[in-house]
Amino acid sequence: MSTATEKLVCAGYKITKPRFALLKYLSSHHAPLSARDLYRKIKIFDQASVYRTLNLFDELGIVHVECIEKEKLYCLADTPHHHIVCKKCGYMERTECEHTFKNYKNFNSVHHQLTLTGVCNNCVVTK
Repeated sequence: MSTATEKLVCAGYKITKPRFALLKYLSSHHAPLSARDLYRKIKIFDQASVYRTLNLFDELGIVHVECIEKEKLYCLADTPHHHIVCKKCGYMERTECEHTFKNYKNFNSVHHQLTLTGVCNNCVVTK
């Protein structure tokens, strides 16, 4: 979480109570969370503020955003990673990203999204 707070301060932003609360909650949960879930769990500020804060965190590279089943999910972006989702029970597990990008002639700030799905070991065992 200290890297995230450093990014905020270096970009000229203050560590407000709501920002700190959101960072603290994200750092204690390894599965990605929706803005709606974060709003429900952290009752410090209104839902619009949650979205604005998450957008700021995304711009600064503090959070990683994934679209899973048409919903944006957020988690701290300490290292590049993705999540694999069980198609049967919804269990999610983090997997490191090993993609590297070359310099593209006509593009800057290239990012990617990858959705991995499968069937977790628990669901395979309980056929």
